[in-house]
Amino acid sequence: WKMPVSRVAVLCIVALFASQADAFSPLSAFSGFSLRSGLGSSQARKQCPVAATRVAPLRMTATGLDAEAATDDGPLLDDTPKFISKAEAKALAEELKSADGGFSTDQLVEMAGHSVADAIFEAHPPSSLGGQKVIVICGKGLNGAEGLTTARYLHHYGYSVGVVYPEKKRNSEGVLLEPNAGLERQVRNCGIQVYMSVPGFHDQIGLIVDAAHGTSFEGERPKAPWDIVYKQLIDPVQLGTKPLVSIDMPSGWDADAGMPEQPIPDPEDEAPPAPIPVLYPDTLISLAAPKLGVSKFQGSHYLGMRAIPFETKLKYGLNTPSYTGARTYTRLSDLSQDQVAALEASVAAEEAKSAPSGGAAAAAAAAAAA
Repeated sequence: WKMPVSRVAVLCIVALFASQADAFSPLSAFSGFSLRSGLGSSQARKQCPVAATRVAPLRMTATGLDAEAATDDGPLLDDTPKFISKAEAKALAEELKSADGGFSTDQLVEMAGHSVADAIFEAHPPSSLGGQKVIVICGKGLNGAEGLTTARYLHHYGYSVGVVYPEKKRNSEGVLLEPNAGLERQVRNCGIQVYMSVPGFHDQIGLIVDAAHGTSFEGERPKAPWDIVYKQLIDPVQLGTKPLVSIDMPSGWDADAGMPEQPIPDPEDEAPPAPIPVLYPDTLISLAAPKLGVSKFQGSHYLGMRAIPFETKLKYGLNTPSYTGARTYTRLSDLSQDQVAALEASVAAEEAKSAPSGGAAAAAAAAAAA
């Protein structure tokens, strides 16, 4: 018995495609379904998301074969995110805005605000507020710009929004600086009320978004007008019981050191120093990568600004977790115990590097623990 040549050719082609099913099947690429039966490679990778190597199907995107989209559940080999220092955050932003990076400040602010609004929509949907207002507190820097962008998106998502904008950045001629000036105009054009201070109708406020200070904050005590704003936000009689969402960093925290330490009163001082008002949000939405200063944050933690180039993530070792579908954000507070342990080891290693003495030994111990 002889099989026709044409049938042999067809069977050979079918065998070839079956052996490479994950690489060529659009169905397996988008739904996880594999042409292979049993424990196919797609199934095996899902059972071991932090595998040593992950060879995943190439997925066609609007721009062709996307290197980041070519992984099963995320861009990197390890789904444990890295906490980055203030210096790394600054270097990352500068690289993205460089000639090679190709991003403008306006683009980065837009992506950040968009992802923050999307995460808020999941954490605090409009229906959960019962018609109460979202108050977005914006500073004069880029964190404030991200807050203004977030306010605009929240308005379009059906929230009742107000903006507190007590301090604005101007040039030597008194002209408001971009991108904040244009973003404020956009907010006002949406009919969003902009206040110079926190409005007095506290009973009508259902959610507060903190975009006062980001990673550039330095010092221990907030200065005017922020000292009064912070006190209002933590005073239980005023706004201290309202849900609080912080963008990238809780305002007043240092991006490396975290929460400020309270002053220790001197028994010889007649007037002990006033305590430092400290914000502790219920929800934190980090941008690009979580910062060292929030490594011990215990609330609900999200990561936004998804569109960091794949090569940039590799360079900084960001280890961005999975993003689902078209979401612009992902959760960080749903990590497994193993991922949390690896994360803590990473933080310990970073802290050891900056230790004044014994840094090398501490770093070696942290690496061994990881």
